[in-house]
Amino acid sequence: MGKNGKPSVLKILIIFLTVLILPAAVWIGTSLIGRISPGAVIPDSYRLCFQIPNPVKLAQNLSKHETLPEILELPEMAGALPFYYQIKSGNFLENKIIAAAARGRLEGALLNDGKILCAWDLGMLSPVLRLLPALAGRINVPGLYYVQGGKHSRFEYRMDDGKVFYAGPYRNLFVITDSTALFESVLDGSVKIDPKNQVPFKSGDFDIACIFSPELLELIISSDENPISAAMDYLQFNGGITASLSIHPRQLDLNLTASFSSNQKDIEKIINRASGAPEMLRMFPENTQYMTLLAAGSLEDLLNAASAIPGSELADPWRKADSSSKSFLGMSIDELLLSWSGSEFAIFGMEGRPAPVIVAEVRDEKKREEIFRKAFESFLINENIKLNLDGNRIPRIELPGFLANLLLSMGVRIPSPYYTVYNGYLFISESAESLLDAVNGIRRNQGLIRTGIWQTLSKTGTDSSSAALFYSLDRSLPFFLNGNSLAAPFLKLYRQGLLRLSMKNHEASLWLSVIPGPGKGLTSTAGFPLEIGGRIGNQIYFLESGNENRIIFTQGNNVIAINPADQSKKILEIPGSSGRIWIVPADGISGCVWIVNSQGRVYLCDTNLEPLRGFPRITALRITAPPAAHGGKLYISEFSGNTASVHVFDNNAAMEKWPMGFDAALLSPLSFLNHGGRVYAACYPKEFLGSIWLLDNRGNPLSGWPIWVSGIAFGSPHIFVHGNRPAIAFVTQAGDLAVYDENGRMFTGFPLELDGVFYIQPVFDGEYLWLVSGNGTLFRVSMDGQSHSHQIPNLRVMEEGYITVFDVDNDKKPEIFISGEGNALYGYKNNFNSLEGFPLPVWGKPAFTVMKDSGKTALAGAGMDNKIYFWQFR
Repeated sequence: MGKNGKPSVLKILIIFLTVLILPAAVWIGTSLIGRISPGAVIPDSYRLCFQIPNPVKLAQNLSKHETLPEILELPEMAGALPFYYQIKSGNFLENKIIAAAARGRLEGALLNDGKILCAWDLGMLSPVLRLLPALAGRINVPGLYYVQGGKHSRFEYRMDDGKVFYAGPYRNLFVITDSTALFESVLDGSVKIDPKNQVPFKSGDFDIACIFSPELLELIISSDENPISAAMDYLQFNGGITASLSIHPRQLDLNLTASFSSNQKDIEKIINRASGAPEMLRMFPENTQYMTLLAAGSLEDLLNAASAIPGSELADPWRKADSSSKSFLGMSIDELLLSWSGSEFAIFGMEGRPAPVIVAEVRDEKKREEIFRKAFESFLINENIKLNLDGNRIPRIELPGFLANLLLSMGVRIPSPYYTVYNGYLFISESAESLLDAVNGIRRNQGLIRTGIWQTLSKTGTDSSSAALFYSLDRSLPFFLNGNSLAAPFLKLYRQGLLRLSMKNHEASLWLSVIPGPGKGLTSTAGFPLEIGGRIGNQIYFLESGNENRIIFTQGNNVIAINPADQSKKILEIPGSSGRIWIVPADGISGCVWIVNSQGRVYLCDTNLEPLRGFPRITALRITAPPAAHGGKLYISEFSGNTASVHVFDNNAAMEKWPMGFDAALLSPLSFLNHGGRVYAACYPKEFLGSIWLLDNRGNPLSGWPIWVSGIAFGSPHIFVHGNRPAIAFVTQAGDLAVYDENGRMFTGFPLELDGVFYIQPVFDGEYLWLVSGNGTLFRVSMDGQSHSHQIPNLRVMEEGYITVFDVDNDKKPEIFISGEGNALYGYKNNFNSLEGFPLPVWGKPAFTVMKDSGKTALAGAGMDNKIYFWQFR
């Protein structure tokens, strides 16, 4: 005590050191003594190793990620769903002990024998590990148990699927593995501990990073349609590949870094070239929706490297083009294309412009002018300079066949392009409007790199790039998403992205930033796709009754109705069916569907596929076309005794026959229109010198009909309302499109000759007619005969093809949907912009409906994998 009876300053200091500082020092010392890094217990023999700097931050970022629900709905994530739901239901992050411990660095590996080993560094909290046995009884986490047995006591986390993880403390680490033997070997010292072992992650700031072998990368990205798989066979990697991922609420940033070389000299020349910042980045207007840029060398270098890769199929077209160019133009293809071009090339497309634009750096403008002048003086290439848009003269080149074929082998289809030179770059496009739009945007300094989307996606990585790819899945499908690679289903959930590749000293850094995109898109419904278990038909229908929906389709001799709410199903077995079974929604009869087989058995069923009274009706009709329904009745076409006739059924199973017959068979269903209190029906008796008919609902032809058509055709005329009057559109196989009024008079601007072969009839969206040709060209035709077109890549459309319109976003402008011979359903807006999420993996006839509970549009379709798919538009 001091003189005044108060504690002395020295005593206060001693008490303070004893009570506060000393325990803290002991705690800190205990946490540091014997400390090792998490990587010290990871064996060197691993397939993949990873590092998570802060697991709590990773979990929080992942939970806030906007696309997480869609990721978890993917079929590929089915195995992870139980773990996710247990983590979510267990409130692990809300458990203060677990949350505090999880903040340390976590490292782990997938070992060569398939086992998993992870180690958490608890850092300053490591002394708590010594208290875990005493605290075990107070930790209440579903599925988590503390087991006192074996050489070392441990925690066991038992999942619902039988998987068990073992965990326990070791020095400052918390060790986790799925193998009891591996757990024991770490804790008893059987695993060689190297305190200096530290995996050299190079990716900087990230949420998670990993190192894996080139073989694993090839497995992840491999696809029959992916050129990277073939190119990797010519690369020699110097060690593993480092990957890092950063997760933001609306964005993912992925980085891959690898060092490699090549024994193939043309490929080595490309990868040995240090990347620079391409000047061409300034040459893309702000409305660019997709872009591919190459700045890795001259056109000759790029072609030589591409030709060295099997499957590129460039060598033979280049050789043929060179021979033809020498013969007809007097100069080699090298002189024609390579003598003036630089080292930057690109192709891009713009919003509202279906035709893409090609850009090439002009290294020598005088040489280019000389080559073009020499080419135009030949009899083979012409320059048309008549077009003038907004005061700009835009020349057009009429390309020879050999040059068009060469461009086609590179994936570019420009049969007769326009061109212009601006600011040291050559711009080429099949559309003069696209060309002018692009150049004007650049002149106004309204470039892509100034937009918010580019600024967002380009925050990570570098502008020094040998290649760059900017995309929006509304308009393009980048090569790494084309096919069946393991990564494709996940990355397709992100509608927009920017990929950049940078090279320096044989080290490549690839940066990919993706966001969900600005549009609504669609999402798969829980429980779908649904495996049916057998071959199913590709015609899908919705049947509505009250607030319920059914998805209706055929499977062999059966008709199946699926309730999308719980995936329950009803089955109607149709005896004796050896041919076709047709499903026809019963227009005019609520909650019912017509079902007809080719032997003439007719059903009218409810939503549970229970036949109504009087059905089935057994007939002996020789049915020639799919039936049609309108106004509560079913219309069936028959051909018997050299006469085609139409039979009509009502909901009481009564049948009557149209009084008039046709000389040729009706091979397609009748089409109907109810307008102005009248019912119109149209048909096409198919024969070489055929005719189209417009009739009333009793089968009597109207005045001015039939009308003879010039050539054979497929399908029935399409009837629609235009200008508050009925109109009838019909296209022949040769592409002659005609539009008539109800009196048989041709609309002004028609007939219109369209390029292609047509197997299906047009549809009308309220403003335009839409058609698709056999080679996948989508046509938009206005009612004054003006047409625009867009080539859909890899699409072939024949008699099994389908085209329809449906307003999925309630903007009063219906979208257009097309399917063809492959397993793909395409969706477009009326400006030719692809819908988000399309193409979808279904074929044939899809079905659309508006869900009563949510008001959202739903789409169902059949996949070639015999699964039923069901989506809802957001």
